[in-house]
Amino acid sequence: MATGRRKNEVAFGLSSHWLVLVALVLVAAGIAGGVVLDLYLHPLAGDVREVERRPKPAQRPTPVLQNAPTEDTPSLYTRRTGDALPVKAAEPSDEAPKAPPEKPIATPAEKPAAKPAPKPGATPAAVFAVPADIPRNRPVLAIVIDDMGLDRARSQRAIALPAAVTLSLMTYAPDLQALAKQARAGGHELLAHVPMEPMNKKESPGPGALTVAMNEAEIHAALAASLDAWQGYVGINNHMGSRFTADRVRMNAVMSELKGRGLIWLDSKTTGNSAGIAAAKEAGVPFVERDVFLDNVQTAAAVGDEIEHAIAAAKSRGSAVAIGHPHEVTLVALTEMLRNLEGRGVSLAPISEVLKRRQAQVAQD
Repeated sequence: MATGRRKNEVAFGLSSHWLVLVALVLVAAGIAGGVVLDLYLHPLAGDVREVERRPKPAQRPTPVLQNAPTEDTPSLYTRRTGDALPVKAAEPSDEAPKAPPEKPIATPAEKPAAKPAPKPGATPAAVFAVPADIPRNRPVLAIVIDDMGLDRARSQRAIALPAAVTLSLMTYAPDLQALAKQARAGGHELLAHVPMEPMNKKESPGPGALTVAMNEAEIHAALAASLDAWQGYVGINNHMGSRFTADRVRMNAVMSELKGRGLIWLDSKTTGNSAGIAAAKEAGVPFVERDVFLDNVQTAAAVGDEIEHAIAAAKSRGSAVAIGHPHEVTLVALTEMLRNLEGRGVSLAPISEVLKRRQAQVAQD
């Protein structure tokens, strides 16, 4: 007989059979949870092998920089064999696939170093005119036409003169190299007519003129600007320059540049105080000086008289240098004179022939 509860009932109104069943379910759930937790913390051996069989991601190779310096110019991105590795350089991983090296794009700095090219005008032997075979005892006259290239029509007429006439091209003339090429094709020997500061400040020598206000470095730079843009000349002479050529220090700088380029110096002698010859002698620069100006006075009579003076100077000294310009009166007078020059016992010759004869005369003295 039960008092307050029926037989086989326990707490919460459940029978003993139901309590056993609930206990079994709880035990099973605990076992299952433990298995899952163990698998999570300790993967099966098969899973580990699968992970190891998967290839490791390859490390990306260090990119080759385009326009990178060559071994001749190491940087943080390139190095020579045996050099300490620069801080920012990265060696490819041993596990990473070795990509074939890319060839950097060539840049001017990467090209093989060539032998320094001579400065334009530095090989005058290649542009000297080849004069006719003139007997050594025959007087020679060099005619130099300055200011070439400014008046193009008259410059063309000067180019049409006999090949032994020397032409001096203004360094700021337009289309200078084309004019030089045409004059050389006509057989003429060429000079660079370099503007220099005159005594009269009202006179303008033109662009790129050498002035006494320049120091040595500035003179070298200005000369280089006048000479490097074209080729074909054997030397230089001064355009104006009565003030500049009288300055020995500045003329020393000019001669230093000419010496380095293998050029000759024709002193136009626009002043009796020119230091050009003394500076050339000291520097070892071959030099010639002007004897006669043909057209200071631009009349037919005056030019004719100066031509006679030039012929007389050639006969008395064995050689002479006359400078003129492509003025109408000068071109007409020269054309007439050159027809009869040989008959008067004088040969027309380029400036280099006068230079050779004067050097030989100095050597004999």
